[in-house]
Amino acid sequence: MTAGTTATADASFVASHTTDANLPYAPRRLTRGERNRREVFVFFSPRNQRVVTIADVVNAAVGLKFEFDPNIQNYVERPRRIQFNTKQQIDVSFWTRDASGEERFYLVVPEAGTVGSTTGTVSIRDRSELDEAGRRNGIRLHYVTEAELLSARTWLATGFELLPLVWDYGRLPTRSLIRNQIRARLANTERVSLSNLIKTLEFTPASVRAVVAGMVHRGDLRLVEYLPGASDATLEMLRA
Repeated sequence: MTAGTTATADASFVASHTTDANLPYAPRRLTRGERNRREVFVFFSPRNQRVVTIADVVNAAVGLKFEFDPNIQNYVERPRRIQFNTKQQIDVSFWTRDASGEERFYLVVPEAGTVGSTTGTVSIRDRSELDEAGRRNGIRLHYVTEAELLSARTWLATGFELLPLVWDYGRLPTRSLIRNQIRARLANTERVSLSNLIKTLEFTPASVRAVVAGMVHRGDLRLVEYLPGASDATLEMLRA
């Protein structure tokens, strides 16, 4: 299911760092110092239709989780800071809005139990302190731990594998036609293999893979017991 060497997003597709002015939050820009001392992941988000810039691998994993969650309409990295104590502010990791309109603030808790603050690092192991800081700042925090992400590492690896294909899907002129044919194929059967679709649909293998990835991203299809890097995949339809 891998994208291959040609599946890269062209410059025009990934150039936009513009955020949606209709959203209540925009990502705080990383300082030059943060960019120099932290591992920064920059990629085009089809869900947000903009380039996201996420610091640290644990946060990037959460961003990828939101990217492939079809119930999430938008997510924003570093949407705001909260006053943790009299001297320190910390970044809220993400804000999300789901299909029902519910909005949430997430704080990612690394295994080390510390995050960066405006004066260095701060321990965030005490949830009651964090909850109180959230209340003082008028928000409720939801937590994602690094341990939770490790338990989902197979799916996260799949997400990294699918993302370049989703970029291709967004540029593919025939995507609607291929998508309708895949839906028709699954109308009378519970599951179908990717290799079967490639053999029987009159489109290039690259186009079929891209549309499958796009349909997974949309929440139309699910990969069944897929292992990252596998040459074939079993697919089932989730919704019409």
